[in-house]
Amino acid sequence: MARENPVTVQARNKTLRALSERLGYEFKDLALLDRALTHASLGNEGKKSYERLEFLGDAFLNFAVADALYRRDGEIAEGQLTEARARIVSRQPLAAVARELELQLHLESGKGLQVTERCSARILCDLIESVLGAILIDGGVTPARAFVRRHILPKANSADDEIEAEKDAKTGLLHYCQHNKLGQPRYELVETVGLQHEQEFVVRAHLLDGREATGTGRTKRAAEKAAAGKLLDDLRG
Repeated sequence: MARENPVTVQARNKTLRALSERLGYEFKDLALLDRALTHASLGNEGKKSYERLEFLGDAFLNFAVADALYRRDGEIAEGQLTEARARIVSRQPLAAVARELELQLHLESGKGLQVTERCSARILCDLIESVLGAILIDGGVTPARAFVRRHILPKANSADDEIEAEKDAKTGLLHYCQHNKLGQPRYELVETVGLQHEQEFVVRAHLLDGREATGTGRTKRAAEKAAAGKLLDDLRG
C-alpha cells in the first residue's frame, strides 16, 4: 500500500475538523470520520470504506428515531409510529440532511464511482448513516443521540403534523360511530395511481350500514384521514 503524502493528510484533516464543527461533534479519532467518508471504490488502495459504519449507523438511527417518536406522544398507535419512523429514516429526507451538511464534498472515492453517483440520494443516505456510526463509536450514545436530534429529527415536524391530522379525523369518526352505535369504521385501499415517486392512494372509509366516503392522499394514512373526514362530515349532515 502506497504511503499517503503528509501534506495531503494534513489538508484532509483540516477539512474534516471544519466538517466536525458543522456536525456539532468534535472527533477524538479523526480517522473514524475519514473512514465514514471513504467509498468502497477505494478498496484497491487499501483504504477501509464506510460500509461497516453505515451498518451500525443505520441500526442506531432506527432505534433513536423510534425512541424519540415513542416519547413524544403516548397516544400515537404502533402503526402510525412505524410509518412516521419509516418516513424520517427514508432515503430522501436523509439525503437532504447530507446535502445541508455538504457531506458529498468530503467523500473520498475511486475512479469507479461516477460523478452523478457521488451526489445520488443512495450515497448521501449512506454517508449520513456512516457518519452517525462514526460518532457512536468515537463518543458513545449521548453524542450520537444529539446528532440525530440536531440534524435528523427536525425533519420529523411535517411527519408529526401529518400524524396529528390523521389522528384527529380518524379518532373523530371512531368516536362519532361509537356514540351513535354505528360500529367501527373500516378502511379499504381502492387503488394506487401514478408513478412510484409520485403515487397517490385512494382509500374508501365505510360503515356496516353501507355508508361510505372516498379520500385520496400521497400516503395511505393521508388518504385514510381524508376519507374519514369526508365520511364524518356526511354523517353530521
